[in-house]
Amino acid sequence: MKTQICLKVSALVLFLLLLPFQVTANPLLFEEMGIIAPKTSKPAPGFKLKNIRGGTTQLSDFKGKIVLVNFWATWCAACMEEMASMQNLYKDLKKHDVEIVAISIDRWNEDRIVEYADKNKLSFHILHDPDQKVRKQYYIMGLPTSYLIDGNGKMRGYVSGARTWDSLASQNALLSLKGGGSLAELTTEKLSMRADNTLP
Repeated sequence: MKTQICLKVSALVLFLLLLPFQVTANPLLFEEMGIIAPKTSKPAPGFKLKNIRGGTTQLSDFKGKIVLVNFWATWCAACMEEMASMQNLYKDLKKHDVEIVAISIDRWNEDRIVEYADKNKLSFHILHDPDQKVRKQYYIMGLPTSYLIDGNGKMRGYVSGARTWDSLASQNALLSLKGGGSLAELTTEKLSMRADNTLP
């Protein structure tokens, strides 16, 4: 009986110790990944684009989920460098309501986009913005550029340049956006896991 009480008290103390650590760790995770957070979080511009797998996809389809919106092109070497790590990230975090939407700004050759996605077995959402209207909405100047959008549809940060998206720092940075920035909804298991692996 005493052992059970001690274990429950220990678990509670561990949870209380980890929670404030993770709340304050968020800026450190962003800094580690080179993610720039806006001074005030504003709603992300909505969009509706053709999905290379068929039909159309819009940002509102992912309400309540964390979304990594990545702007890229098939002629961009740096974009290609990060695609494999994005696929790994998607495979690992999809079950945690994290979605990846890669928007190609190639003006032509949609077949080339499909060919690249098939060859590299990319299973996340790939959209085509041939008129570059969405690119202009997001003020994209260089490629690749990515935006982190929380479950409330607000922009929480952006990244210019390629990143290793399947790193622990990257995964933790995305998971820290659960609940619109509050970590209260994360389980003790996730918190303890990230406490041990906050930074690579």
